[in-house]
Amino acid sequence: MPTTPPGFLILDDALASAREGEALVLAGEEGRHAAKVARIQAGEQLLLTDAPGRQVLAEVTVARKEELDLRLLADPSPAVQRLPRFTLVQALATGGRDEQAVESATELGVDQVVPWIARRSVSVWRGEKLRKGRAKWEATVRAAVKQCRRPGIPTVGEPVTTAQLRAELREMTAEASLVLVLHEQESVGVMSLAEHLRAVSEDGLEEILVIVGPEGGIDPDELSQLREAGARSVLLGPEVLRTSTAGPAAIAVLSALVGRWG
Repeated sequence: MPTTPPGFLILDDALASAREGEALVLAGEEGRHAAKVARIQAGEQLLLTDAPGRQVLAEVTVARKEELDLRLLADPSPAVQRLPRFTLVQALATGGRDEQAVESATELGVDQVVPWIARRSVSVWRGEKLRKGRAKWEATVRAAVKQCRRPGIPTVGEPVTTAQLRAELREMTAEASLVLVLHEQESVGVMSLAEHLRAVSEDGLEEILVIVGPEGGIDPDELSQLREAGARSVLLGPEVLRTSTAGPAAIAVLSALVGRWG
């Protein structure tokens, strides 16, 4: 029984003008992993994916010590632009729960994840920890992309405080964006937005931003600030979900409601 070719990422624009039959070198971190860890040999096939969502099968012609020479087996597929875009603003959490959220959201189609240093976040990124934390999220995103073979590589935004998040929300275009804050004490459920979502999607909804709080929930004052900036608080479902589960679950529901899932 044939197996799915392993996936690797192209982190530059090499696929933008590439064509069937052309040669390409998989180098850098991806090349080292393919050659030294995965031990991929000449004659094997790979699925290549770049940030805008182009994908193409390639055959290994030469396996070197830390890189692979490839030959493209087709023209790369066009870059993918799925609307509305999904952004997950995920509060920092302990025990790797924020990374679990990022991993699952990537598999479910998120386009961008933004680390949120919420008031109740036990884990706080400062100084070198901020750089390392963001890098860890980027590595989590890339590993998830390769695992699920999805087109496109989600971006990891700069970590934001509540004040920075509030300022960004105020700059968003209300007609083209929808900002949802998941809150377990809200009476309005996500499913009740179905008709509204269909209507605004037809009118050109460009982005849905989902905000998820930390383990202890969103501070009431922070919630008020986000609402004043244009966010809409909604209940995801009858159960109180962990911070690692809530965002991905919301993205799955919203994907179905706006037609990103056929």
